[in-house]
Amino acid sequence: MDYNKIGNLIMTERKAKKLTQAKLAEKLFVSEKTISKWETGNGIPDTNILPKLCEIFGISINEILNGERLKKEEYEDKAEKKLLELQKEKQEKDKRLLHIEIVLATVSIISFLLILFAAVYAIEELNMLALPIVVIVLDTIMFMTSMFYCLYIEQKAGYYYCKKCGHKYVPTFSQVNLAMHIFRTRYFKCPHCQKRSWHKKIIK
Repeated sequence: MDYNKIGNLIMTERKAKKLTQAKLAEKLFVSEKTISKWETGNGIPDTNILPKLCEIFGISINEILNGERLKKEEYEDKAEKKLLELQKEKQEKDKRLLHIEIVLATVSIISFLLILFAAVYAIEELNMLALPIVVIVLDTIMFMTSMFYCLYIEQKAGYYYCKKCGHKYVPTFSQVNLAMHIFRTRYFKCPHCQKRSWHKKIIK
């Protein structure tokens, strides 16, 4: 996706509507700095902002994402290409997130155990009590926070796949949290076929 091209289109359409960056920001409930960031190619509007931006400019989301006004005969072809491009970008982002999850979980488990053993050693061998207990409590809080974030990544990145009917879906956070699991394979009730089975995490 060409961020510079998208930014140039936003700037062109804004000027055509005789809007300053400040006025456009006011209409979209964002900062003037955000508009400037879009127009300089350092970011693009979030999906929840795109519909309002399209309404203001009188163009389609597809045209914004392509960074140009499209002729009628080009529209469907460009839309299909853009959809494939967005899917590929999501897959790459999901891969990175799941890699981060593995690294974060590994580091968190190792550090949790090392700090726990050190605190227990201090209690048993050095006859310390107050400080090791505080360390254990803080260590547990940090570990639980890391695990919560890992779970959040697993829920958001990619899809779960039902082998019985082939349905792909994204479960809620509570469903992921409460389901039995073996690594990234979890025991769910499929929202499509309503059958329970082990559902595997997939990227696409």
